[in-house]
Amino acid sequence: MRKLLIPLAAFALLLLPAVLADEGALWLSISVKYSWDLSMAGNCVNATQCLLHLQGNASYDGDVSRWFRLSDPKLWPRCVNSSQNILDYLCENGNWTTRTKHVALQFLQVAEAAQDDFTLFCDRYERVLNRFSYRLQGVPVENYLGRNCPSEGGLIPCVNSLCVLATPAAIAVGTTLNAPVGDTLHSFLRALGKSAALCNTVNPNATVFTSCGENTWYNPAIQAVIYLPAALTPIAPQSAAAARLSAPMGAMSSYVTSVLHNPRTEGRDFSFFPRTHLFNHVYVAQKGTRAIFGFLEEGIRPELNPIPLDYIGVRYAGIDIGTDPCRSLIKVYDDQAFCENQTSPMAGFNVIARHRDTPSGLGASPIVEVWPALTGKLRP
Repeated sequence: MRKLLIPLAAFALLLLPAVLADEGALWLSISVKYSWDLSMAGNCVNATQCLLHLQGNASYDGDVSRWFRLSDPKLWPRCVNSSQNILDYLCENGNWTTRTKHVALQFLQVAEAAQDDFTLFCDRYERVLNRFSYRLQGVPVENYLGRNCPSEGGLIPCVNSLCVLATPAAIAVGTTLNAPVGDTLHSFLRALGKSAALCNTVNPNATVFTSCGENTWYNPAIQAVIYLPAALTPIAPQSAAAARLSAPMGAMSSYVTSVLHNPRTEGRDFSFFPRTHLFNHVYVAQKGTRAIFGFLEEGIRPELNPIPLDYIGVRYAGIDIGTDPCRSLIKVYDDQAFCENQTSPMAGFNVIARHRDTPSGLGASPIVEVWPALTGKLRP
């Protein structure tokens, strides 16, 4: 099998011999698929599928229950179908993303409709919530958030990343579920102080957020719940909201590929960066003409790196952060972080940081470890 790699492209090509004839070989072009942590690359039968594990069996493709039930990858599907998910990871037309991304897009569309300042933060509930060690009707609220939900003989997180949207008018919260929305013992609705049966009237085949009443909305297609006060109105995600993610990511990717990426130099191989699309740890804020976008990727293993790689990207736009913010604000925390010199506030300022290279592998980056503080340092 020959493999042709296009550096820094979101897609590469595997060239597989399809037919051998006297005139030579006829080659078939197939898109390379990556596992969600980028540790494996291969191909699937269908272009809209996503690679789960190279040792998986294609005859089981689409049977995601095997991932939960069985520990041997050889008994898993090789690929999963578009719209299928494993925990937060969602296969979307051949590429892995997360269900959390769609909650973020919904909230960004709400913010667009409100035409007001806002802050959106999606991350683990321990980072997002100021207080979660309390009880509701005698039950610890963490019972509805943490790794407490049974699945195929084990326990899994009841919810994935938590998203909070804050505007001057109201605060909204949302997440995606790994337990049925109506589960009487583990429903996230109970963490909101609602009845577990509140969303039972929603059409299970609905593909958009549908009102359950009591300012609560449910999307069965991605098993997501949002609490949206009456001051805010939910609208299905549109291109304007998607641009809130794609535009700053594009600017940062351009900086990484044109300035930073140099695979021949130790610590400068950023070939994984353009494949970032999970968006389950994301921060977006706007105040007037000032904006911040940040993301964190956790547990990425490009080229089977023995130590999982965590890295962040943050972009500031329209914010005057001094004449040499790279040296005065970033390098003092992490001297191996990468950042641009800000020519003007409107030109934007990018910060890229990853776990440090050490003689024994990758070590912790002070900025990556406290990435919410990096956005908070200069929030508008």
